Amino acid sequence: MLKQLAVFAIIAATANSAVAEDVVIKAAKVYTQTGAALVPGAVRIKDGRIAEVAAEVTAPAGVKVIDLGAGVLIPGLIDAHTSLGIDGGTDEQTREVTPTFRVLDGVDWSARAFREARSEGTTTVGLVPGTDNVFAGLSSVVKTAGDRKQRVVKADHALVITAASDPAAGNSARSRPDSIYARQPTNRMGVIWILRSEFGRANASTAVETAPIREALAAKRPVICVSRVDNDILAALRLKQDYPMALTIAGGQEAYKVRDALAAAKVPVLLDTQSTAAALGIEGSETIFNTAGLLHESGVSFALTGGQLIDQARFAMRHGLPADVALAAITSQPAKILGVEKRVGTIAAGLDADFVALSGDPFDLTTAVRWTMCNGVMYTED
Repeated sequence: MLKQLAVFAIIAATANSAVAEDVVIKAAKVYTQTGAALVPGAVRIKDGRIAEVAAEVTAPAGVKVIDLGAGVLIPGLIDAHTSLGIDGGTDEQTREVTPTFRVLDGVDWSARAFREARSEGTTTVGLVPGTDNVFAGLSSVVKTAGDRKQRVVKADHALVITAASDPAAGNSARSRPDSIYARQPTNRMGVIWILRSEFGRANASTAVETAPIREALAAKRPVICVSRVDNDILAALRLKQDYPMALTIAGGQEAYKVRDALAAAKVPVLLDTQSTAAALGIEGSETIFNTAGLLHESGVSFALTGGQLIDQARFAMRHGLPADVALAAITSQPAKILGVEKRVGTIAAGLDADFVALSGDPFDLTTAVRWTMCNGVMYTED
């Protein structure tokens, strides 16, 4: 433990000053996520970006070669829905409608959580505000390492809303009028009423406070709706029918129950951490082992979220998800859902040099992360 803490301290002290080197990486297998894996494969990196991908790559004079031997190279992992690294709380609880609340303003760039995520292979995260508000605020897409300016992929990405019981939890319209919990909504119907009211009000407004809502209604800004149980997911889909928007469901514990409706609406899902025990989940949701597999069979786009992404992909695969789809669910698919596929999620020329070097096949239980590379800079944790 002391050794691990010392390494984390060294990495924290040097990460901001690290400079990407021009290198060629060779591996027994390279999962590009743009087609069939390269066996063997090689990648050339220049100025922190991918310059060349092929079965064989000749290193230019003076360029270092990193040979993984029997190791495997995969794209940097993407956790598309998380609140890691946010300091001081993720909600502004004095109001139920806070569409201009910027999660980026609360990021602790030196937080240990980023280093831990990176040690698991995660190089990009979608940071979101909490769920205590009906309109929670604006999400951001950032890297887990590097110079602060370099780490921000999308500063203000999606408008995050909640169609769940969370905003009503603890609220009362009558008792303790001096409390911040003397507010609306007080039940699930109130949550949907506020959503519909604010969508309708924003269309007739020019106020700065409602600008993100107007942008969402004009399809200029994506919307992430946190909904877990089937009736809340269906309520969100009805909202989309009445107020066309680029909608994504987050949470989705009972998405398997309404998978046909999600497929018909072409709404993707950011699946929360999968339960290892089929039982009741958050909000009393009925969780099952093969949610990801059923969504895939129904044609619903989805990504796995919530940390420990390789373990989650392994779990989903053991319970019915094809291996290639499981790997895509933590690399290329979250990149597409977040709209950052031109920078991350696959190994292709022109994209950021974000990789994970593994000791073997991604889904072998004995496989370990050797190192993680973010924007061409290598990070090791041992």
